[in-house]
Amino acid sequence: MEAANAPGLGEYPFTLPPAELERRADLLLASANQELDTIDRTVGDRTVENTLAPLDRVLRRVADLSSHASLLFNTHPDPGQRDAGRKVSEASERFFTAFRVRRGTYESLRSLRPGPMDADARHALERLLREMRRAGAELDDEGRRKVQALNDEIDVLGNQFQENINRLTRTVEVRGPGALAGLPADYVTAHPPDAQGVIRITTQYPDAAPVMLYADDPELRRRMQHASMNVAYPENIAVLRQILHKRTEMARLLGYSSFADYATEDKMIGSAATARTFVTELGELLRDPAREHVRRVLARKRRDHPDATQVDLWDGGAVGGYYDMKLRQEDFGVDLKELREYLPYPRVRDGLFTLCGRLFDVRIVPAPADGLWHPTVDAYDMVRGTEVVGRFYLDMVPREGKYNHAAHFTLRIGEGGVQLPQSVLVCNFLDPSTPKDDARMEYSQVVTFFHEFGHLVHSLLSGHIRWLYNGMGFVERDFIEAPSQLFEEWARDPPTLRQFAAKPDGTPVPMALLERLKASEGLGRAGGWSFQAGLSAASLGFHDRDTTGVDLDDLFHSIMASYMPVTMPRDTHLHAAWGHLVGYSACYYTYAWSAVVARDFLSLFLARGSLTDPELAGRYAAKILAPGGSRPAADLVRDFLGREMTHAAFERWILDDPYRRRATAAPGAGGGP
Repeated sequence: MEAANAPGLGEYPFTLPPAELERRADLLLASANQELDTIDRTVGDRTVENTLAPLDRVLRRVADLSSHASLLFNTHPDPGQRDAGRKVSEASERFFTAFRVRRGTYESLRSLRPGPMDADARHALERLLREMRRAGAELDDEGRRKVQALNDEIDVLGNQFQENINRLTRTVEVRGPGALAGLPADYVTAHPPDAQGVIRITTQYPDAAPVMLYADDPELRRRMQHASMNVAYPENIAVLRQILHKRTEMARLLGYSSFADYATEDKMIGSAATARTFVTELGELLRDPAREHVRRVLARKRRDHPDATQVDLWDGGAVGGYYDMKLRQEDFGVDLKELREYLPYPRVRDGLFTLCGRLFDVRIVPAPADGLWHPTVDAYDMVRGTEVVGRFYLDMVPREGKYNHAAHFTLRIGEGGVQLPQSVLVCNFLDPSTPKDDARMEYSQVVTFFHEFGHLVHSLLSGHIRWLYNGMGFVERDFIEAPSQLFEEWARDPPTLRQFAAKPDGTPVPMALLERLKASEGLGRAGGWSFQAGLSAASLGFHDRDTTGVDLDDLFHSIMASYMPVTMPRDTHLHAAWGHLVGYSACYYTYAWSAVVARDFLSLFLARGSLTDPELAGRYAAKILAPGGSRPAADLVRDFLGREMTHAAFERWILDDPYRRRATAAPGAGGGP
C-alpha cells in the first residue's frame, strides 16, 4: 500500500508550477481516454476483470486529479495556482461528462455477466449504469452531444459562481473608540484602527460572526449583514441565471419535466414532489414556534429601544444573533463570550482528536507538513493499532481567494490494499492576525468544526472500499449530512465538552456554565430552522420551473418570506453568495432530511445514557460510516436502527423550547443565572 505520508498526490505535489500541473494533467487525461478506448475494444465476453476493474482504475485516477485541482482552486494563495486548479478541475469534469455518455462503454457494462460477481461489484456496476443512463448514455448521438455540452458549460459556470464568492470579500469601516462596543476584548485587540482611525472589518467568517453576535451598535450589525448577504452581487446573478437555464434545458433533454425532478430521483427522498411536501410540512410545523420566539426577541429589543415595532434580521430571531445571545445570557445565565475563553483552538482540536480515539479506536498523530499549499495548514494521520487509516489536513485560517465557508474536501479516494484516503477541512475559524495557540473559538464554530470533522471521519473510515462507485462520493446526497449532524451532538454534550473546554492555563470550564448552556439549548431553534426550510424551498423553487424571464430576486424573497418569521431586507441578495446552489442544486433540503436521520441515530445513544458508549459507537462506525456508498442509505439506516427510520425524534427536538421546558420542570430545576 502506498505510504500515507507522501504529501499530495505524488506526481501532483502542491508545489508544482501551474504550467507543469496542466501539462501532467493533460497527459493523464489523454492516457485515460486511450485506456477507455482499449477497454471498449475488448473482444469476447465482458467480465469484471476485463471491463469493470480496469474502468474503475481509470476513473479513480481522474477523480483524484479532479479532487486535487479543486482543492487548489479553492485554497491556494497564488492566483496562478488557483487558475491552474480551475482549468484542471474543469478538464477533469469534461472527461467525466464525456465518459458518462459513451454509448459503447455503457453497452459493454450492460453486457457484463452478473453470475460470478460478488455483491459489492454488482452494486458498483448498478450505480455506474444508473449514472450513465441518467447522464444520457441512451440518447441518440445528437442528444448525447447536447447533454455533454450543457454539462461542460454548467461546470464552468459553477466554478465562476464559487470563484466570485471566494474573491469578492466586502469590508465594513467604522471609527471611534466605541465602535466595537460589546465585542470580546481579543477581537477588539485584533482589529486596531489605522493611522486615520478607521477600523476595517471584512465579511470573512472570523470577522463577521462576532459582530452579528455581540456588537451593541445595531447599525454596525445591519451594515455587516448587508455586506455579507451581498457578496458576489451583482456578479453572480447573471451566472446563476445561466446555470438555471442550462440545468432546465439538460433535464428536459433527459426526459424530466424539471431539474428538481432529475436531481431528487436518485436520492433517499425519491422525487421533487416528496421533497416539496417534506419542506412544506416542516415550515408549517415551525411557523407558530418561530413567531413565538420572535415575540420574545421583540420584547427584549424594546428594553433597549422602547419604540421598536419589529425585529430586524440583524437583531436575531431567525438566523441567530444579538438578541438571541442576550436572551441566552439574561434568562439562562449563559455568556458565550465567557464560554469563548474556555475554547482556545488548540484545546478544541486536541479534544476532538481524543474524542475520535475514544469513539472509533484510533489515534491522531501529526504528519509531515512540508510542501503543502499554505504554511498555516497542518497535517495528521489517523492510525488504528499499527495501521494508518488515512491522512487529513486542517486549513483553518481565512485568506484572499480562499473558499470562505466551512467544508470537507476529498483530496484522494482510498482503495483497500492500494492507496489510503486523504481529506481536507477547509474552514475559516481563526483570525489571521492571531497565533493559532492564542486563538479563541465561538461555541457555534466548535459545533461547525465537529460537523465538518464528522464528514472527514466518514470519508477516512469508508476509504478502504474496493470500488469507486461504492465509496463515500456516491452516498446519497440527502444522507451525506446525517453522520456530520450526529457528530455535532458531541460538541453539545456537557460531559464531552468538559473533557477539553479549558483556558490555556488548564482551568476547566465550570460545569455550572455547561449545565446552563444545556438548559438554554433550543433557544431560537424554530426560527433558525424556519430559515433553513426557506432555503430548502428556494433551492427547489429555483429548479422546479423554467426561470426564463423570472426575476430571481423576487422569486427568492417571495419564497423566503413564506417561511421566515423575520423579514429579509429586499436590498440583500443571499442567493448570489450561496455556494450550495451550485453543489446541492435543488437538494438543499438535504440538511433537514439528514437531521431527521441523525436525530433517530442519536436516540439510540440517548437510550444508552451516554453519547460515548464504545460498543454503540463501534457498531455505528461499522454499519454507517465504513460502508460508504456500498449499500443504499436506507438499508444502512435500517440495519443500524434495527427498524425503519421515523421523524418522531426530529419533531420532538425541533419543537423543544427551553422556556417551556423550564416552566414545566420541577421546582428548583432548570437554568438561570
